[in-house]
Amino acid sequence: MTKHDFAYKVILSSRDPSTITSLVAYQAAADQPLRAVTWSVPQQEWIFAPYLVSRILFDDMEQSRGRTVDRTTAEHVAREVLHTELPSEIDLAEMSDEGERNGWNYGPPRG
Repeated sequence: MTKHDFAYKVILSSRDPSTITSLVAYQAAADQPLRAVTWSVPQQEWIFAPYLVSRILFDDMEQSRGRTVDRTTAEHVAREVLHTELPSEIDLAEMSDEGERNGWNYGPPRG
């Protein structure tokens, strides 16, 4: 996995598993901390949120809420379902770098 290789998961509603509620892009290298960016529904923006994403990726009780997709499908979901654009992998890496530098676990502080 290079610095710009991200995996993608659509996040499904806990009430209706046929409904996509969000999307995550992440890097989960065995020897590195989780790097994850997700579409924040309340904030209507992409945020660095490894704490939130880790529960969806690694909590056995949450496994049914995520479906792995490829980049092309993730772009389609972002555009058609979430009404946003999926950041490029370079932008995702920059967002992750910024989040790590600032010690964020769940997006930037809200003012």
